[in-house]
Formats: sequence, structure tokens, C-alpha cells
Amino acid sequence: MLSLSKSQYKLLAVIGLWLAFVIAALIYFQLSGLREFDPQWQLHQPHWLKRFKMESDWRPSDQARLMIIIDKECACTRRSENHIQQLNAYALKQNISVAIIERDLASAKLVPNTPAAVLLDKQGELVYAGPLSAGLACSASDGFVELAINNLSAGFNSKLSISDTRGCYCVSK
Repeated sequence: MLSLSKSQYKLLAVIGLWLAFVIAALIYFQLSGLREFDPQWQLHQPHWLKRFKMESDWRPSDQARLMIIIDKECACTRRSENHIQQLNAYALKQNISVAIIERDLASAKLVPNTPAAVLLDKQGELVYAGPLSAGLACSASDGFVELAINNLSAGFNSKLSISDTRGCYCVSK
């Protein structure tokens, strides 16, 4: 059986404490990156959809329209690039037009954080408004938009606005 000296026990204790500290710091910094998507519940305000359509120059069409709002300076947008590409391809397969909109000062007042999505049906009725997904990774596995697209393709308008989720979002300036 292996016998350890006092100095070796101390070294193992220091390494164990260091490892515990590193893990705790990693968890703390990862969780501090989570933000609430819409803490002021902007998406639920009266006339929100009307103002959004005016700001985004929405026009009636023979297709539903998915608008993905991004901030290119946002690390969360860069983190979700794969999800945005997958979502774009999926929406196009479902005969939904897609527009990538870079957030500016005007749209920042209408969409609380990015990356966000707004899905409107052919008549301009709200199908979905909210974040692309939840969680740190902002990945497709945590996506809300896909569910709304599936419902719309099946003939059901979910009229879903999500405000109270936490994830990797960039706060409006």
C-alpha cells in the first residue's frame, strides 16, 4: 500500500482546494452570464406588435415571415450563429421567409434583448415573439422558434410571447 508523507498530504489538499475554487469560479461566471430576456415585459405591452411591424417595415405577403433580430457586437449572437443558420434553413423549408435584422436604437426599444425572433403569419398575426432559445448555449436544442414554426406548419397559431426565460442575451443599450 502506498504511504504518503505529511507534505504530500498538504500538496494534495492544496490541489483539491484549488480545483474546488476553479470549479466554483467557473460556475459563478457562467451563471452570471444568464439574463432574463424581457424583465419589463415589453412584448406584452398594448400595441407592441403594431409598433414592431412599423419599425421593421413589415408588409403583407403570401408567406409567413420570421425576423431574427441580432446585435453583431453581442457575444451571445456569435455563440448562436449555428442555431441561426439552422433556423434559417428550417424556416425556408417550411415556406417561411426569413429576415435577419440588425438591432438599432429604434428596434432596441421594441425587442428587449438579442438574439430574438418574431414570427408572423401571412396575415401579420403574431405567432411567436421572444428569444431564439434559453440557457447559456442559445442552442437549437433549447429553441422556442422551432416549436412555433412546427405549430404554424400544422395550421395552429400559438400566439406565443416569451418574456420570463433566462439565457445568454445582450441587454438593450
